[in-house]
Order: sequence, then C-alpha cells, then structure tokens
Amino acid sequence: MNIKKVITQAVKFSLTSLFGTATDTLVLWLLTTFAFGPSHFEQYVLSPLISFECAVIVNYSVAFFYVWRDRINIFSIGSYLSHFWKYNLSCISAFIVKMLLLNAIAFATKWDPVICNLLALCASGLLNFVLNEFVIFRKSSSGKELKEDN
Repeated sequence: MNIKKVITQAVKFSLTSLFGTATDTLVLWLLTTFAFGPSHFEQYVLSPLISFECAVIVNYSVAFFYVWRDRINIFSIGSYLSHFWKYNLSCISAFIVKMLLLNAIAFATKWDPVICNLLALCASGLLNFVLNEFVIFRKSSSGKELKEDN
C-alpha cells in the first residue's frame, strides 16, 4: 500500500465530498423547512434519508468520473451502474453510522437537524472513504488497478 497515494485519494475524496455535503445539507434544509412537519421522524429520520440518497448520487458521480477515474477501465452505463450498486450498498453502512450519530447528537443537545447532520457526516465520511478506497474502487492484490465492467 502506497501511503502517499492513499493520502492523495483521501484529500481528493474529502474536497469533492463537499458537493455531496452541500447537496445533503440543502435537500435536508428544504425538506425540514418546507416539505415535512415538526415530528421527530420527519425531521430526523425521513428528511435525512432522502437528503442522503441525493448526496449518494452526487458523490458517486464525482468519485467515478474524478476521484477514482484511473481505476475505471470502461466508461459506460454498464460500468457506472456496476460500481454504483456496490457504492450504494457501502453507503448504507455509512448512513447507519450517520443516523445513529445524528440522533444521538440531537437527543443530547437538541440542536437543529442541519447542525447534527453536519457533525455526523464527519464520522460517516471517514468510513465512506475507507470503503471506497479499499472495497469499491480497490486495487488488485498484484498492485494493478482493478478494472471491471460487469
């Protein structure tokens, strides 16, 4: 494992994840402010669920076409979807971490859902990077780039 390459990927991932964070935060704010009522479920469960999936689509597109571009052999709809289902599954684990932390912070502090969400995103983002670097867009054990289109 080349630690310099991992750090470079982590920096690229972190910087480009701002698109997903902005999407997540904007959609969450729109939903909690205009679309849903004041119930805890709508504010702290349903709204973050929807905003998270919107961010997944944005983050995955940036990851596929920029962050891990060198690990993609064929840029096709099939290749995009092949990686996307794995990416989306890995994001579920990060989402579970995010939701647990978001609700723990909310119950402990009574802060606004957007603030709780941003704090929870920090921890879940680290988990998401690890899953991307070492599972979804991993290099093969021989050191060559993993390239798949199925």
